[in-house]
Amino acid sequence: MTETNEIKKRERRDRKEEILIKATELFGTYGFRGTSLASIAQGVGLTEPGLLHYFSSKVDLLQRVLEYRDKKDVERLMGEFSSENQPLFNGFKRLIANNEKKPVMIRLFTVLVGESIRQDHPSHDYFKDRYTNTRKKIVENLSILSEAGEIKQDVNIEKVATLIIAILDGLQIQWLLHPEEVSMSESFDLFSKILQSYLS
Repeated sequence: MTETNEIKKRERRDRKEEILIKATELFGTYGFRGTSLASIAQGVGLTEPGLLHYFSSKVDLLQRVLEYRDKKDVERLMGEFSSENQPLFNGFKRLIANNEKKPVMIRLFTVLVGESIRQDHPSHDYFKDRYTNTRKKIVENLSILSEAGEIKQDVNIEKVATLIIAILDGLQIQWLLHPEEVSMSESFDLFSKILQSYLS
């Protein structure tokens, strides 16, 4: 590969990152249907055909944005759900502390989840699968605690997993609406203490 081709390839990769960042911002503010390709293109100094040189369609761009979000945050933090004491809750506390630093990502997730309830939304299946996989991950962690004798045998860990996700999503919504009044970290810390008391 010539030096010129290497430079062109690097520039293309850099523009993709720039487009993903702008699309994340606009999808998180206006939703999928409220955001046009033209507005994203304008935000990065491209024409719409120029943007389509990097992403084949608006749906393709949405899917890449969702993958971009997971790559940046979720996968790395899910890997932290393992420590010596209360691995599940420590992992989520780190997740929340990180999320409080990134309101754009949280807004993107919240807006798109709401939109994706409709079966014709392009990210409907993505979020269904994501919630299924997240519940499974939490159940796996709870099962480890159960096998270690740290959770009562009569606890339905599948329902507990569903409750944890509901708390996380609910806290995110309240925090986005009232960031100065709602602390996700402090609220989840209280919830984890209540839940730990119930589990043991």
